[in-house]
Amino acid sequence: MTETATYRLARGIRLRREADGSVLMLVPEGIVTLNNTAYAALELADGERSITAIASMLAAHFDAPDGALEADVTDLFEEFAARGYLLR
Repeated sequence: MTETATYRLARGIRLRREADGSVLMLVPEGIVTLNNTAYAALELADGERSITAIASMLAAHFDAPDGALEADVTDLFEEFAARGYLLR
């Protein structure tokens, strides 16, 4: 995987924020509970933005050093792509 890779949610996958503030990814076989950073990253996965761009946007939003989240975003997207939740 490269920094220029782009991802988007697979068909049938939805993100949802609950009234209590919890964030979920609805998948065909159930529900995946997310943290706020993962939810924000997945919201930005539109098939157009690169992992580098998403990580940079998240770093600005969460007040983290630029580049600090790129490995985390890469790991998240690779794991969810392997499960069929994201498409490259």
